Amino acid sequence: MNPNPEDLAALFRTLSDEELALQGSSGMLSELAQSIAQAEATARGLLLPGFVPLEPQEVRYGDMQIVEKNLTPTEAHVLCVCLQVAGVPATVGDVNLVQTYSLLSIAVGGACVRVPPAFVAEAREVIAAYKRGEFRLDDDFDVDNPNQ
Repeated sequence: MNPNPEDLAALFRTLSDEELALQGSSGMLSELAQSIAQAEATARGLLLPGFVPLEPQEVRYGDMQIVEKNLTPTEAHVLCVCLQVAGVPATVGDVNLVQTYSLLSIAVGGACVRVPPAFVAEAREVIAAYKRGEFRLDDDFDVDNPNQ
């Protein structure tokens, strides 16, 4: 009998955390059922005994497109991190060249920020919000108590 992976996933979703841990660590599951049980446990934030989670694979987006130019290296890094925090995969470009040879900055157009083509629209929205000052911290911002 070959169980349907969707049926197994539905079954494991109905189990409590304790039942899932018990079944997943029993050693009695088939390889397919074990992998589905581990996936469900991982989705719930549980770690089954003997389960070593795989490292996330690096996602490749292909060519990158420049969304902002003429930045200093520091500005490029700040904007890049702002985009990354907003969920946009971003990288900086030409920062080492501009920082090392500042007289060439005009020739290369300054440092830049690049994103995958699928994220250009979202990146432009985040950049516009950044430039409007929507992410600025107040003067009395307390690092030790950020929710105040």
